[in-house]
Amino acid sequence: MSKTLINIFDSIQLGIMLLSFIVSLKLAKSKNAPKYMDGFFLYPLVAVLVFSYSFFTTLISKNLYQFAHISNNISLIFHFSFLSIFIIRAMSKGKNNIYIFLIFGIFISLLFVLLYNGTLRKLNGPAFATANLGLAVFCVIYYYRLFDNLPILNLRKEPAFWVITGIFFCMSLNIPMFAFYNYLKIRVSSYNLILLKSIGAFGYTLMHVFFIKAYLCSIRLQKQ
Repeated sequence: MSKTLINIFDSIQLGIMLLSFIVSLKLAKSKNAPKYMDGFFLYPLVAVLVFSYSFFTTLISKNLYQFAHISNNISLIFHFSFLSIFIIRAMSKGKNNIYIFLIFGIFISLLFVLLYNGTLRKLNGPAFATANLGLAVFCVIYYYRLFDNLPILNLRKEPAFWVITGIFFCMSLNIPMFAFYNYLKIRVSSYNLILLKSIGAFGYTLMHVFFIKAYLCSIRLQKQ
């Protein structure tokens, strides 16, 4: 029952990721979409490839599960770097102060240390929690600058707002689970652990739904 449940959650997540990638391709050759959306299709592409590998590997055999963890742990560097750089680019021009890059340097350094000192063959909860916390911090900085300056923007039509809101919701949902993953793995039943993992799956699914909304906003902007 628990295996069926997690397969359902994973299938839904993979389907939404694939849809996100397909819609993002419409912007790949666009010259009128916001500059910060250039190359964004790479993120859902990597997400689909990594998650597909993990999904089908675990379906084939439990003995291959460690290889799924290896791909997930390695892709964490791309996940954090790509999305944090996107948020930095989306912030107002002329305000990317040195402390923004200092924050990036601190989190990316911590990430490398945690991955180096941990094993790649198991889910590295502290590393995932650190990456997600760093992205949440960048999202908060973006919101602070956005509303502090009271910009004349229709946020419903602003692609960056939807992307970063999706990132913020996803990271906020996942930080507690990853931070206490090693503890929960020992203390709770396998069924309850799967339910907790489903919260994470919901977070990533929701993030890509927000990405799709951002793509559609970009497509409408280039038609205007």
